[in-house]
Amino acid sequence: MGRIQISKPKSHKKKVMTPDEAKAARSEYQRRYYLAHKEKAKEYQRLYNLTHKKKQRIKGANGVEFVREPVRGTFNTHDLMHAPVEKTLKMLEKIIAGERYFTM
Repeated sequence: MGRIQISKPKSHKKKVMTPDEAKAARSEYQRRYYLAHKEKAKEYQRLYNLTHKKKQRIKGANGVEFVREPVRGTFNTHDLMHAPVEKTLKMLEKIIAGERYFTM
């Protein structure tokens, strides 16, 4: 009788990658993972926001909350081009009146 030879499965070695290739492969993996699980993550965040209260911030010794509104002194071309028509008109009025500045 002849000998029966059973071949061993070849071991799968990881491909040796350069740091740049590894970085690109990792970012591609993260992109695919994000796209595959985006809806699940959004649903989780929505449910979390419904079931958890936001922390209340109490500042100062007497517990009075002071919120400072951000003050922007300028409008740029992006603001004007991407705003609705009514808002753009208000922006232009503020620029003409000298309340705000316009920058490129």
